[in-house]
Amino acid sequence: MTGTLLNRLIFLELLKVFVLALTVLTGLLVTALLVQQGMQMGLSVAQVVRAIPLFVPNTLPYTIPATTLFASCVVYGRLSHDNEVVAIKAAGVHLFTILKPAILLGVLAAAATAALYHTAIPLSQQVLYKQLLESPEELLYNMLRRDRCIRHPGMAYVMYVRDVQGKRLVDVIIKKRTKLRNSKTGQEAYFGYEVVARAREARLRVDAAEGKLYVDPDRLVVYDKNTAGAAASNGPFPIDLPEGLNGKDSKTRVSAMLWDELPARIEAARAETAAAAQRRQDNLDAAEEQPSPELRQRSLDQDRHYKMQLDYYKRTQRNLEAEYYLRPALAFGCFLFALVGCPIGIWANRADYLSTFVICFLPMMFVYYPILLAGTGMGKDGKVPLVLGCWLANVIFSVIAVALNARLLRR
Repeated sequence: MTGTLLNRLIFLELLKVFVLALTVLTGLLVTALLVQQGMQMGLSVAQVVRAIPLFVPNTLPYTIPATTLFASCVVYGRLSHDNEVVAIKAAGVHLFTILKPAILLGVLAAAATAALYHTAIPLSQQVLYKQLLESPEELLYNMLRRDRCIRHPGMAYVMYVRDVQGKRLVDVIIKKRTKLRNSKTGQEAYFGYEVVARAREARLRVDAAEGKLYVDPDRLVVYDKNTAGAAASNGPFPIDLPEGLNGKDSKTRVSAMLWDELPARIEAARAETAAAAQRRQDNLDAAEEQPSPELRQRSLDQDRHYKMQLDYYKRTQRNLEAEYYLRPALAFGCFLFALVGCPIGIWANRADYLSTFVICFLPMMFVYYPILLAGTGMGKDGKVPLVLGCWLANVIFSVIAVALNARLLRR
C-alpha cells in the first residue's frame, strides 16, 4: 500500500512538471518556427495565427522527449536533494519501486508520440500546407511587399519591384537565370542571368492547376545578349512555380504521408530506383555494342544523365526509408529519456529547475540529437545500414540507460 501511494505521488509530480515544461517548450518552439516560416514565405499575421493549432502537433515529437527527460531529472533530483531517496532505502523499499512512475511516463510519452506520427502529424501537415498555400497569389504579393523581390532556389526567374500598391506592381524587373551544369558532378545550378525583362507596371495571377505564375505587364521590354530594348508583346508572361509554392506536393511530402502509406510508397520508390539503374545499364551495354567510336562515345556521354536520374531516385527512396525508421525511433527515445533521467537526477541532487536544466537536460540534448542526425545522415549516404543509422542514438542510449539504472539499483 505504501509503495502504491508513493508511486502515485511521484507520478503526479512527474506529470505536473511534464505538462508545465511541455507547454512552455512547445510554445517557444512553435513561435520561433512559425515566425521563421512566416518571414520566409511572406505570411500575414492572420495566416500565422491560423496556422498555430496545425503547427503544434508537428513540434510535439521533439518537445515530448525533451520534457520527459526534464521531468524525470527534476522530480528525482528533488527526491534526492530532500533525502527522500535515503529515507525510502532506510524504510526497506527497493529503489526499483520509485522508478516505476518514470517507466510509466516513458511508456505513455512513447505511445503518444507514436500515435501522433501515425496519423495526426501527417494530416496536420497536409492541412497546414494547404492552408498556407490556399492563396499563393496573396503569398507572392506579401513577399514582394516585404522583400521587394521574389527569389526561390527552384525558380528559373527572379523578380524585383520598386513598389507594391494594392495589386499593382510598380517598376518590375524580371531576370531569367542561367542554368549551368558542373562538368565533374553533372549537377545543375543557376548562376548569372541570360535575359532581363522590364515593365513599368504589372499584376500577378497564379494558376494553381497549371502550376504557373503569370505576370501581366502594361508593356514588357526584353534585353538579352543579342538585343537591347526590344519591345515584346503585352501578353501575360508565364513562370513555372517551383515545388513548395505550387501546392502539388502537400500529400507527397514525406512528413505528410500517413504511416500506412509509407510501405507502399517505399516499394514504389525501390521499383523506380531499379528501373533507373536498368536504364543506365542498358545505355552502357548499348554503348559497348556500337561499332563506331563516335557513336560509342555519344552513348557514354549520356551515362551522366542516367546517373543523375538514378541518384535522384536513390535519394527519394532513402528519404522515405529514413522516415519509416525515424518515426518509431523518436517515439522510443521518449522511453529511454525517462529511464536515463532518473539516475542522472538522483546523482545530480538538484532541486531547482535551472540547475537541472544546465546539469542534466542540456548535455543530454547535445548528445542524443547530434548522434541521431549524424547516424541518419550516414545512413542516407550509404555509409552504414539505414536502419542502424536511424536507431544508432537509441542503441547508445539503451546501453547508457541499462548501465546507469543497474548501477543505481546496486547502491
